[in-house]
Amino acid sequence: MSYKNFSTAIFYNAFDLLRLIEDGAFESSFEFFSKHIDIGKIYLETYRSGTFLSEENMLFCKKHLNGKGVKVSGAITTTPAAESPWDFSSFCYSSPEQREKLKEVVAYTAGLFDEIILDDFYFTNCKCDLCIEAKGGKSWADFRTHLLTEVSSEIMSTAKSVNPDINMIIKYPNWYDHHQFNGYTPETQLKLFDSFYTGTETRDSQYTQQVLQRYAGYFIMRYFENINPGKNLGGWFDAFNCNLNAYAEQLYMTIFSKAKEITLFCAGLLAYDYKIFVPLAGFIFNESDKLMGNTGKPAGISCYKPFNSDGEDYLHGYLGMLGLPLEPFAEYPSHSKFILLTESAKKDPAIIDKIKASLRDGKSVMLTSGLLRALNKQLSDIAAINYTDKKSKVREFGVTMEACAFKKYCSSDKEILIPHIDFKTNDSWQRAVGIDSCNNHAILLENKYSKGKLYVLTIPDNPGDLYSYPEDVLNIIREASSIDMPVHLEAPSRIGLFIYDNDTFIVESFRETNTEFTIVVHKEARFLSQLESHNCYDSSEMEATVHKGMTYFKISLSPGAYKAFRIE
Repeated sequence: MSYKNFSTAIFYNAFDLLRLIEDGAFESSFEFFSKHIDIGKIYLETYRSGTFLSEENMLFCKKHLNGKGVKVSGAITTTPAAESPWDFSSFCYSSPEQREKLKEVVAYTAGLFDEIILDDFYFTNCKCDLCIEAKGGKSWADFRTHLLTEVSSEIMSTAKSVNPDINMIIKYPNWYDHHQFNGYTPETQLKLFDSFYTGTETRDSQYTQQVLQRYAGYFIMRYFENINPGKNLGGWFDAFNCNLNAYAEQLYMTIFSKAKEITLFCAGLLAYDYKIFVPLAGFIFNESDKLMGNTGKPAGISCYKPFNSDGEDYLHGYLGMLGLPLEPFAEYPSHSKFILLTESAKKDPAIIDKIKASLRDGKSVMLTSGLLRALNKQLSDIAAINYTDKKSKVREFGVTMEACAFKKYCSSDKEILIPHIDFKTNDSWQRAVGIDSCNNHAILLENKYSKGKLYVLTIPDNPGDLYSYPEDVLNIIREASSIDMPVHLEAPSRIGLFIYDNDTFIVESFRETNTEFTIVVHKEARFLSQLESHNCYDSSEMEATVHKGMTYFKISLSPGAYKAFRIE
């Protein structure tokens, strides 16, 4: 019986196929996967890094899978022959010969399948003499995005000429802040390709090269889903550099984001080296399918990331790990009551006017210190707040203004290096500060403009130090940014919150120890019912209190665990 709320797929790359066929293990590998997972589709790769699968081999695999009632699609990885599988070299698209080679691969694959997905090596990082000459005075980002737009148009024409009904899918990689620097340009390419796919890999979030935080897998899926709802076919992740917990979290982030299809990469890896991950995935699919049918459409704090923008690299993942539920958009979300803007918003030349318009409409806008640094004096017509070149190491904090001091003082577990933000007394107010050497430094500033409020959130020099902000500081940030949400958390960092539009939400612990924290429901709720269980958190019991129209529920989570609730 198939899953009701998503489908699943396994990706067999060209190396997998050759090895499994040579070992006589292709059929047994599929039986192993299907024992644990209800597989809806298999992607079979025809080409990768100079390895070209013969028509005989492809038809053998396709026939076997079709006989099992499984949909089969083609796949291509656009990498040249390499001595090492970890040689991250791309085709040279300035070379007419290599462009012809790609069209040959596309035409061959389109003759075998009605759907093709391009692996996320469909980029260019080539800096050969041909590329240097063709680039001329352009930036590498401009040159490469223009070049890949040309190539995308060519291969789409090639595929459609062979198979007019083919569905061509472009998969976008997890490194979303750097897409344009290697030729990816979703704004243009999504008009050329029939569909797209999203890479939700985060792997180990500390010891791998990209240091993508767990929440980033959820964030990027929601970002691409909002670019063109319905055209984003699914999420894809792998097992590289994952322990069981990291792998499970990739699964959960992809599922919680409401991916329509979930692809596991890749068959060889899972059949030979990471076999234990397969039954784990099957368990999570079964468990989550029951849960996700009770949740609505994902919702959250509106966050703006323009096309081809960068700045404060991958900060959204860190913010999500603070319990801020983000719902990102590639267009300015003027409809939202609260808008979060990171440095990437500087890409929009009209951003100041858009901020003013939101504030005049009585809405709230929160800027990170990175965006403040990029805009600085341009904001002077709204508020006298400036990013300076001064730094301070802070360990003590004050939160919530009370008379001329603060209501509460607290400490972090380490010194945190932050930029000093300059502002004018009584034009702006400090909701939270860091304290050091007879001075303090704004962590969260509030400024009133027209009918709205402007906030500035200070990001440490190392964004990972956000996790060391004391719980009381994080609670102030969550409270200010959740005015349009039905719920927020009072918790330490690394507790995730995922909100849906039918009064349901999920909390997940990314922490390494058992953690007790508070769920704050923005109304006098009688109880929280826990989805897919008989547990009920009643507001009349000791662990829940009502104060000023809000209801506070204390709950606990063990490491890696989640709970899902409906507000009753």
